[in-house]
Amino acid sequence: MSSRRETTESERLLVVKWSKEGKSLREIASLIGVTHGCVQKILQKYKKTGSVANTGRGRKEILSTLSLSLQRRGRSFSQ
Repeated sequence: MSSRRETTESERLLVVKWSKEGKSLREIASLIGVTHGCVQKILQKYKKTGSVANTGRGRKEILSTLSLSLQRRGRSFSQ
């Protein structure tokens, strides 16, 4: 099984550029060294959001019960 790696933002920008120039998904994939499915997902995300940045990753911050309770009452709590 091959190792997985995240594409860099510059690689994703190249995917978009080459796609606009008319290169095929498989051609772009071989130039960058990823699968054509990866190229397809990058282009789908770009068409949907207009961005190639990886956002929304990682664990979301969870408020403690105390700070949530104080927020509801209009007070602030700093740790």
